[in-house]
This record gives sequence, C-alpha cells and structure tokens, in this order.
Amino acid sequence: MREIPTRVGISRTSWSQAARQRRRSVRSHLPFPRSPTSGRTMTAIEPLADRLHLATRSSRHRSGFVSSDELARRGFSRSGITRLIDRQLVERVAPGWYRSTSLPWGYDDRVRQAALVAAPDGALAARSALHWFGVGPKPVVICLIGPRSRRPAVGDRRFIHSSDLSAVDTQEHRSVLVTTPARSLIDAARMTTLDELNRLVSEAVAKGLTSEAEVAQRFLELARRGRPGVQSMRKALSTRTDLVGPHATTFEQDLERIIARNGFPKPTRQHRVVCQGYSYKLDHAWPEHRVWSECDSMVAHSSPEQLASDLERQNRIIAETAWRPVRFTYRDVHDRPEYVRDQLACFLPTV
Repeated sequence: MREIPTRVGISRTSWSQAARQRRRSVRSHLPFPRSPTSGRTMTAIEPLADRLHLATRSSRHRSGFVSSDELARRGFSRSGITRLIDRQLVERVAPGWYRSTSLPWGYDDRVRQAALVAAPDGALAARSALHWFGVGPKPVVICLIGPRSRRPAVGDRRFIHSSDLSAVDTQEHRSVLVTTPARSLIDAARMTTLDELNRLVSEAVAKGLTSEAEVAQRFLELARRGRPGVQSMRKALSTRTDLVGPHATTFEQDLERIIARNGFPKPTRQHRVVCQGYSYKLDHAWPEHRVWSECDSMVAHSSPEQLASDLERQNRIIAETAWRPVRFTYRDVHDRPEYVRDQLACFLPTV
C-alpha cells in the first residue's frame, strides 16, 4: 500500500484534501462586495440578508410574506434559506412561506399566516372573513374553513370542517383567500347571537358586499337538517319578510321550468285541498293524476315543530285524497335536475 505523503502542519492528509483547505483559506480572505443598499462592505451572511431585504420590500402588499418560489427567483438556494433561518434573519411561517424577523407582527399578519397554513384547500371564514371585508368587530379567534381531512386548529385559530365548500364560496381579498360575504354570514351564524347576526347581515348589505337575496339564495342551497347555525340563520331571514316568500316562489318557478322542459303536464300552483277539517295549499298539483309535489326548503322546514307539522299535513292529505306526494329539495332542483325528471316520470305522463 502506497504511503500518503504529508506536509508540515498537515498530518496524514491527502494532497486533494490539502488543496481544498487552501482554497477555503483563500476564499476566507477575499474582500466581500459592497451592499447595494448601505454601500458598506458586507460580511459572509450579508449578501443573503441584503437580497432578503429586497425580496420582502417587493412583497409589502403581503406584509413581507415571501414564498419559496419567489426566494428561488432571487437566487436563494435551500441551503441559503436554511442559513438565514439559523441566523434568525428569517422565519418559516407556513409551508413554503417565509418572513423576515425584523418586521413587526400585528393582527393582520396573524390572519395572513393562518390563511397560508389553511391553503390551498382552506380559507379564512365566518366572522374573521367578515372582519377582513370590514364588517363587524375584530374577533379574538381566527376562523378558518376547509375539508374534513384537515387537522383541527389550535391556539387562537378555529377550523370549521366543511364538505360543501366550493369555488363559488371563495374569493381573494387583500391577497388572502376568504369565503364570500354571503357564505361568511352563513358560517358566522353558528357562533353569533341572533341580534349580532342581524347586525352583521345589515352591515354587509349596507356596504354593498352582498345582498339579502344572495344570502338567502346561498342559504337555501347549503341548509340541511343538523347543520350548525341553520336555526339562527332561518330566524334572521324570517325577520326579513321580503326574503322568505320571494325565494320560495323562485324555488317553485325553477321546478316549473324542469317540468315544462321535459314535457310534463302543466301543474296547478297552490292547489287548495280540505282534509279532516283542515285546509291546505299544495305547491304543485295534478288533480287528474292524483299527484302533488312539494318544494322543501330548510327555511320553512328546519325546526322539529315544523317537521312534525309538515308530516302531519302530508299524512292527512294522503289519508283523505289518496294522492301521491313527490318532494324535492333546493339541491335536487338546482344540482340534480335529471333526478327530478326521473321521479316525476314515475307519476306523470309526457305531453
């Protein structure tokens, strides 16, 4: 085995290792460039810090939050970002997002961080989203919404697990993904009193962020028995008498369009029947076929008392007239028109 030659001061070190040591020694004595911002000679870490300053300055609209992609475009490698974190010049605030430690933290910064943590399938929601739009007081707890697969939030955050959050329910506002004002009001119903909810609805409408019609429309689409906040929102809408009636009529008109489009006989609207001394109105009726249909919305059928009364009404009509009921929800009419068509075809001929 050939003996590795040695040099003075280097014990049992190969020539290649010694060469690397010399190169490192030379580099350590090279002068560093001058900072483009301060003009003074920079230390070993300062070139990275100076580029970080430029990156955060260009992201002021996001309160200094910088993505890993943006840092990469400015010449930061993974090892460079790690060095900045080790030197406590930058901190990781969310997966793929960083922020300079020299910037102050405020409530808006906490909200932005929470929204980044919830991304990409979550958003700022409920009272937190409303406050982000300028509606209502600043909530103590930051509320987020997302799929059920997400872990529950901790600390000053609350996470609403939702299976019905769709693209129509979210938008970007002030560089943060939030739920729309209408959806935010519906989700806020689970955590507010009736008086507070009415004030939030009034303020959002007064600021032009949404309309009472839009809130009621989306509520009818989302409402289901057992959903938190349905009772409160139903009461808030029922106090605004111009909402419940028109939207029930719109619901019925949408069903009539499906009936006409598929060639079914034209129904009689609000057909009156008298059963066991009680007088009832049927949404749509075909007396010649002994069939009637009902448009069931959670606004009118959400409480236990309303459900019991509705079933009692149906039983009396069936017992007295032997008519057959066909019942549809708002979601059936708007999301499953083929199902509505198929059910009607079981009872009605086409013309």
